[in-house]
Amino acid sequence: MPLATKQQYKKTTPIPTDYTKTETHKNKVSRNRKIGLYRRLTMMALIFTLIAGSLVFMLVKQKHALAEKEHQRIELQHDLAKQKEKKEDLKIQIAKLNDDDYIAKLARKDLFLSEDGEIIFSIPKTSEKDKKKTDSKE
Repeated sequence: MPLATKQQYKKTTPIPTDYTKTETHKNKVSRNRKIGLYRRLTMMALIFTLIAGSLVFMLVKQKHALAEKEHQRIELQHDLAKQKEKKEDLKIQIAKLNDDDYIAKLARKDLFLSEDGEIIFSIPKTSEKDKKKTDSKE
């Protein structure tokens, strides 16, 4: 039934009065304002989405860079600890090298130097193969 009523209104012509002209003009203005409002809201939403997206992208990028820097800091701390240990070992070695008895001991051991009346016997070091052979024979 509603279709019949719509068709019936299409067949009738409106009477052009001042009231109908002002009402149709108000309706057009109202419709144009709504369309303009929707367009502005859509543009504002698009701009907001672009700004929010760029901020999120920058945040993620900064977090990634921060994590990378933290990893690098941890590696450098490990290197620093190793260098401190090496420095302490070198200080100990310097202290030992300033001792004459230690230098004499190194000279006798590495360079086969001897003190007066001392005889040095050089015994060859046995390799692992020789140790295995002697262990298997027993």
